[in-house]
Amino acid sequence: MRPTLSIIVPFHKGLAFLERALAGLTPLSPGDELIVAADGAVDDCHALAARYGARVIEIAGPRGPAVARNVAAASTAGDVLVFVDADVVASPETLGRIARLFADRPNLTAVFGAYDDHPGDQGFFSQYKNLSHSYIHRSSNGPAKTFWAGFGAVRRHAFLAVGGFDERFERPSIEDIDLGYRLSAAGYQILLDSSLAVCHLKRWTFRGMVKSDILDRGIPWTQLILRYSQFANDLNLRTTYRLSVAGAYLTVLFAIAGLLAPPLALLALVPLALVIYWGRDYYRFFLGQRGLWFALRVIPVHFLSHLYNGVSFIAGTLLFMMARRNVHLPGALPAYAPDGNQQPSSLSARAGVGVGAPRIASDH
Repeated sequence: MRPTLSIIVPFHKGLAFLERALAGLTPLSPGDELIVAADGAVDDCHALAARYGARVIEIAGPRGPAVARNVAAASTAGDVLVFVDADVVASPETLGRIARLFADRPNLTAVFGAYDDHPGDQGFFSQYKNLSHSYIHRSSNGPAKTFWAGFGAVRRHAFLAVGGFDERFERPSIEDIDLGYRLSAAGYQILLDSSLAVCHLKRWTFRGMVKSDILDRGIPWTQLILRYSQFANDLNLRTTYRLSVAGAYLTVLFAIAGLLAPPLALLALVPLALVIYWGRDYYRFFLGQRGLWFALRVIPVHFLSHLYNGVSFIAGTLLFMMARRNVHLPGALPAYAPDGNQQPSSLSARAGVGVGAPRIASDH
């Protein structure tokens, strides 16, 4: 029997992207519903939502996508919650594949996909960032311990059982990875299926990429890894990636030492060669997707990412250790997981809508 889908799109601003996202999700299959969680929205999305048969839940804020998704989830009736970012374009066919997966695999609790090979923005860093995401998810197909809310689905009963997204993430970050860790810890089955491919519209700049990778990904993810003791050889945490971080730092150290003793500079070529060798499949992917010139430009950017990933790991570890000692510094996550007994339906009061039942704005 096909499960019904409740599709939730958190939204703050950017009607042009939202329209493409909603258009990609329609027409809906019978029994499915589409919800826009307007999180302190600065752009009025009511008319746009009505055009695509979506209802709008208004949330005083912005409170962040964790709250927005939780409040929307509390108002749903579907068997499966499907989370789609407002700058992501999926399709009814992809939604159909999600429904079939859950119908055919009763033990499957959650599934998430990947970005496709054709990002909406044509700039180098947008292409690099999105293709990198695509590569990592493609090469990690199968059982997973994390979750991705850019385009991911979870059975409603399991989502409620673990308390939904952790609302202590007050801005877009890795609240979805945290949810995946808690689902896994509770014994639920998660699948990464990169054939569930969606288009990402976001424009990335170099500065925005580095800032996001460090502050929104690297530092908080390190804290989650330590909180949940998740050191699996998967996604961005593969052994070769960890070795590459060490190799990148050795390259820099030998290069600096070479300023004092020039022969030492030659030693920098050894770890550099290893870093490139460990990333050979990654660079080959870019070569096949965008050609030689693009792939050559990826190498220094990737090398830089190893360096700031090392910084992120050190900073995240220190913040975690201090939080465990009840010293909470800027950027620190709570040292312990949220209370799983708290249900998303109880979150609406703190989100600025009616207790127990979010205020649903008129579609007309």
